[in-house]
Amino acid sequence: MSRGPGRAEQPIGVFDSGIGGLTVVRALRRLLPGERIVYLGDTARVPYGNKSHATIERYALQAGQILGRHDPKLMVIACNTASAHGLAALQAAAPCPVIGVIEPGAEAAAAAKGPVGIMGTLATVQSGAYEDAIRRRNPGALIHSLACPLLVSFAEEGWLDDPITDAICRRYLNQIPFEVRTIVLGCTHYPILMPSLARTRPGTTWLDSGELAAQAVEDILRGSLGFRTGSARGDLRILLTDAGTRLQEIGARFLGEPLETVELVEL
Repeated sequence: MSRGPGRAEQPIGVFDSGIGGLTVVRALRRLLPGERIVYLGDTARVPYGNKSHATIERYALQAGQILGRHDPKLMVIACNTASAHGLAALQAAAPCPVIGVIEPGAEAAAAAKGPVGIMGTLATVQSGAYEDAIRRRNPGALIHSLACPLLVSFAEEGWLDDPITDAICRRYLNQIPFEVRTIVLGCTHYPILMPSLARTRPGTTWLDSGELAAQAVEDILRGSLGFRTGSARGDLRILLTDAGTRLQEIGARFLGEPLETVELVEL
């Protein structure tokens, strides 16, 4: 892989099972505004959280092939489920470095005092990826993992300040012991629900895996790949495998800025 002077000008490729990974793009745009980003959302096959390891791995490789057409300097799997089940395969196949969102979140969780909680999709929790990554850093860590499959739907519906969302969050969070004061949001949809989460579990430190992944990207660019030059804001391309009727409304909610145009691609 070439790492000449022009390599720093190449985009960062980001993909997710749908549009939830736009929360990672939002963090990247805030932290690294000059970087160009190509985002792929596999909206035709979302969600990944209830699929098998082999299927998720295959989807991750296909997404990597599409992003590879844009010659990215780095790929980010902005999906905890795909990070748990497809990261190793894509790292072996991709022509550039690839990172997921689990290792940055696990690193922060391992450094926390006291027991930690993990909220994620069923596939992420069943993979044990967070537990393994945390215990590599802190073998004695006490970890409470919880699958929260309904939260993705509430995030996509935009029920961000609603008593029903509060009730569902409370129902889930009551299953995590109250002495757990640090919880990893192990799904990129979940930060959208922070108003309800914070209300139902006050005094908790929430670790946003997307924000932490953006910080990891900054470290990698500083260390080897290089930052894009110039002061202009980097462009953002949105590639989707299907366009639903509420796509722009929902996507803008996750991205934190208007979602003006999208491109449809076939896998």
